[in-house]
Amino acid sequence: MNDTPGHLFVVRGRIEAVAHDVAIIPTDQYFNVSAVWRPVVGDSVANARPELWPATGFGQSVTDPAVWFIDVGDVVSGDAGLLNTRLAALLAGIAASEPAIGKGRKRLRVATPVLATSGGGMDSRKGDILAQLTQTLTTSATDLGVDVVLVTPDRALFSAAQHYRRERYHWALDEAAMKDAMRLGRLAIQGHLALFLGAGVSIGAGLPGWSDLLARLAERSNVAVPDSTRFPALDQAQLLEKMIPNLGEQVSAIIAETSTPSLAHALLAGLNCNEVVTTNYDQLYETALRATEKGAAISVLPRQSSVPQRPWILKMHGDVAHPESIVLTRRRFVTFDASAKPAGSLLQSMLLTKHLLVVGASLTDDNVSRLTLEVDEFRKVNKLKGEFGTFLDVSDDQIRRLLWSDQLDWISCRGSDTADRVRYMELFLDAVAAYASTDSSWLLDQRFEGLLSRKAQAAAATARDLLAKTIKFEDSSMQPLIRALTELGANRS
Repeated sequence: MNDTPGHLFVVRGRIEAVAHDVAIIPTDQYFNVSAVWRPVVGDSVANARPELWPATGFGQSVTDPAVWFIDVGDVVSGDAGLLNTRLAALLAGIAASEPAIGKGRKRLRVATPVLATSGGGMDSRKGDILAQLTQTLTTSATDLGVDVVLVTPDRALFSAAQHYRRERYHWALDEAAMKDAMRLGRLAIQGHLALFLGAGVSIGAGLPGWSDLLARLAERSNVAVPDSTRFPALDQAQLLEKMIPNLGEQVSAIIAETSTPSLAHALLAGLNCNEVVTTNYDQLYETALRATEKGAAISVLPRQSSVPQRPWILKMHGDVAHPESIVLTRRRFVTFDASAKPAGSLLQSMLLTKHLLVVGASLTDDNVSRLTLEVDEFRKVNKLKGEFGTFLDVSDDQIRRLLWSDQLDWISCRGSDTADRVRYMELFLDAVAAYASTDSSWLLDQRFEGLLSRKAQAAAATARDLLAKTIKFEDSSMQPLIRALTELGANRS
């Protein structure tokens, strides 16, 4: 996948909640930086001012080479062309500086917000700016061979960007993969898609895999741990627990060192799935979801109760917030059914009532395999046909694919190594997220008309006129129409 062009990803969230190598931060010629960017630039903003600012209109932070600033203050006159010319030059400058690329990636990743639509003074032309930004970022990503992540927590901007991309751009995926992405997107729209997340999603954020975790636990201990690498991982963990009484706390400490979600976490958070099951201990998916407007609250089962209209995530094997809950050793795995049977039943319920998208899992977990095969047997007894989920495989395990071919629609991520296959997974999830986005709160908002054709602009204007007339009615029978037009943005300008 490293020989494919760079790509523009669109994420609903915040820059600090998605792994990246370089961040672009907006400012003006006087170097006024909004406090909203403090999680990215830190508290000493004045010290970060690039040398010779504002001569070129952009520059690298003096205190953090992973942060670059761009002047958007002088585009208030309406010259969007200036903004895009400057942005293209900035991206070329970033690529030329050859910044460090994050662990597990081969391609530079640059994160940027939607520029100039708030403090930049172009709020009245959101559609025009968004269209031109999308064009510039897509072209620059392709030409420079870098990945760019356009990040916004605003649902209208996010959905408008996804609409624009669906209409005009394509993903570096073959026809079959695109059909799968569109199918999963439709399932998400229908509320029929649920997620099962394995360690592969979190490894992209920099967390250690199972064997690396065990090795780090042994290194951190203050006791002499015998070499047990010839034993299965569960037995290695069992030995570590015998030698290290506070093993759960040690695991939590290692996992908590990584707090920034992976790109996959951020893309999955944009699918609006209300039911998620994970065998991961970390809280990265929750962090990614909370970075969206929708994710103000998420119930973490089993230690919290589910709440109406709120998404939930089931932590099957424990949570770093509760070290005593972590399932790592053979004893904990063997006794899982006795101590956590309702959790397994919830997963089985999802397998029977939803379409389960499995991401980053290996299907080597005996408990998960047993629960899944029990559902499969139940389905066979009742003559239920078809797969009950989709498996997004980053391990290139053809034997396991053959084993599960009757139960799961198997999508193999292409690439010569794990890093390439993970990027393929990210491209695929980006396509799924684009086709899962249906929010239309921007459609009748006059600020977004630059995304519409002339005929569509005229129709939107007619709808706004209709709202202006009906909103004056005292007749309550018009309230459903008023509510529908308002939800489509007809009263915003």
